[in-house]
Formats: sequence, structure tokens, C-alpha cells
Amino acid sequence: MGKEHYIIEKVLSNNAVAALDKSRREVILSGKGLGFQRSKGDIIHDDGPIEKVFVLNSDSQYEQMVRLFAENDEVVMRVVAEYVHFIEKKLEGMLSNHFFLTLFDHLAFVIKRLQQGINIHNPFLYDVRILYPKEYELAREGIVIIENQLNVSIPDEEIAFLALHLHGGQINRSVSQMSSFNELIAKLVKVIEFELQLEIDKTSLDYARLLTHIRYVIEQAESKVPFERENRLTPLLRKEYPLCYNIAWKLVKILQNMLKADIPETEAGYLTMHLQRLVERSNT
Repeated sequence: MGKEHYIIEKVLSNNAVAALDKSRREVILSGKGLGFQRSKGDIIHDDGPIEKVFVLNSDSQYEQMVRLFAENDEVVMRVVAEYVHFIEKKLEGMLSNHFFLTLFDHLAFVIKRLQQGINIHNPFLYDVRILYPKEYELAREGIVIIENQLNVSIPDEEIAFLALHLHGGQINRSVSQMSSFNELIAKLVKVIEFELQLEIDKTSLDYARLLTHIRYVIEQAESKVPFERENRLTPLLRKEYPLCYNIAWKLVKILQNMLKADIPETEAGYLTMHLQRLVERSNT
């Protein structure tokens, strides 16, 4: 026997089985042809065709994974598993097994929806591209696996949702938390557009810089890392650009209230520079 072996509890498909490891933990194993012509009680060695071992944290997670394989087309689940393995390899073990469970669930649901001709609008498409460019590109790169094998076209909106999953998985934040994060940013952008009476070009470099800085402020506040509290330019910016400074200070106040964090005036100074760029761009 190899160092590790598994006893099959249930064959989920030709490519996945529910099993017990040598510590009698319930696990899900996936790999091409892993369940083919196998049955309960069979032993699979670790030097076999195992591509991924899912060690779930609770009975409910284990049951959810079993249900996923039972309720979804076997070919779809094999392709989803291949996509998940691609992501895991690229991120080199930075993601938890629980994250992969949610990714499996999300992708299976997306594919079923798209095959039924249903698509969901993602209001954060541009923001996700800007805020999480690495995750977006990784999600887009891997999606070719699904498109080629299942003959479906995955729209950019869905790729953006996947990017949110990937970013949330790396920082241990749920997708609902990620959505709240993006809703806060969207609220700030609406305040800016209302106060400046302009529509921001969401594809512009100035918008990208603004969003990147707001993301920095939010993540800094949530991490409890102290902010820089001195910026000699702040008094000058307050004097030279009073409109943008007052809006920037309003944004800081919103962030303070929403995040329950101490965000210093220096951040109003930095935001003033970003807002002034937007104003100047709109006047050209």
C-alpha cells in the first residue's frame, strides 16, 4: 500500500467518489476515471488517478458536495473539477477546501443557467476588472477549459463573479462579504458623481486609480493597520480645491461610519487629488 489509501463509501460518478481516509475522515476524491467500475468498499491508493482530495470541515459540507455530484450532469462536474484543479495549481494551495466547495457549487449553477439561456447582469464588472485584475485574468484564462469542453460561452459578467470568488478565497472572505465591499465602493462612486454632477468614465485610468485607492483605504481600515497621519499637501489641497476636498471628506466620513474605523484627514487629501483629476478630465 502507498502512504495513504482510501476506502470508497459511495461512487458519485466516473470521476469522483466519497471515501474514508486512513483516519476515517469523510473525503471526496476526484480524478479522471477515478470512479469507473469501482464500488463501495474498494480501496484507492494515493498513487492512483487522484487529482484532488476534498477534506470537508463538517457533515453539512460533505453532504453538500455529495449532493452537487448527484444533482449535476457528470460531464459538467468533470469539467468543473478540471477548472478547479487548474485554479488550485495556479494559486499553489492558497485556497481552502471549503472555498473549492463554493466554487464547485457556483460554477455548476452558472453552467446550468447558461445552458438554459439565462444570464445575470453583474453591476460590478468594471470595478472587479480594476480592483482584482490578477484574479479576473486567472478566471478568464481558465474559463477556456469550460467553454471548449461544454460548448458554452461564459460572458464577462460571470468571469467577474468568478474573480470575486477567487479573491475572497485568498483572503478568507465570503462572496457576500465581497459583494458588500463592492456595494460600499459603488455607493461612494454615486456620491462622487452626484456631488460633481458628472458621469465617470468607468474605463478611464483616473477611475482605476480612484478605485484602487478606495480599496486600499477599506482594506487598511479592516486590517486595523495604522494609517499615515501626516501629509504636508493636505492643507494646500484643502485650500486649492475646496469642492473636491469637501467631497473627499464626506467620503471619509461615510467610510468611518460604515467600517467603524478611524480614518485620518490625510486620506481626504489623497482622495482630493483623485477627484480633481476626474474634474479636470471632464472639462477637457
